Amino acid sequence: MMEKFEYVVMLMDFYGPLLTKKQQHVLSLHYENDWSLSEIANNMQISRQAVYDLLKRAENSLQDYEERLGLLQRFLNTQQEIDEVYHLLNNAENIKPDNIYKAANILRKISNLV
Repeated sequence: MMEKFEYVVMLMDFYGPLLTKKQQHVLSLHYENDWSLSEIANNMQISRQAVYDLLKRAENSLQDYEERLGLLQRFLNTQQEIDEVYHLLNNAENIKPDNIYKAANILRKISNLV
């Protein structure tokens, strides 16, 4: 499993526009600009606790969207399958017919998901 930081940033890529502008801003400052809760609080002129609550609500919303829609997991699965195809076909001089068959099946599966 990936680190929380990387996971939240990827969730933001997929579902960020579904959040409020304020939630998007706080997540961006914290995860993309590496600001502390205190720095965000000072910048937004709200309490540190309010920043914490806003971050947690936003993170929970992102996680809820992922649980319902599964776009990030589908993306990660597709990336893994593409990686597998690459490894099956990487060495052109030693490609086995079985590897071509496996790669074609993986690509067919991926194309049916789109």
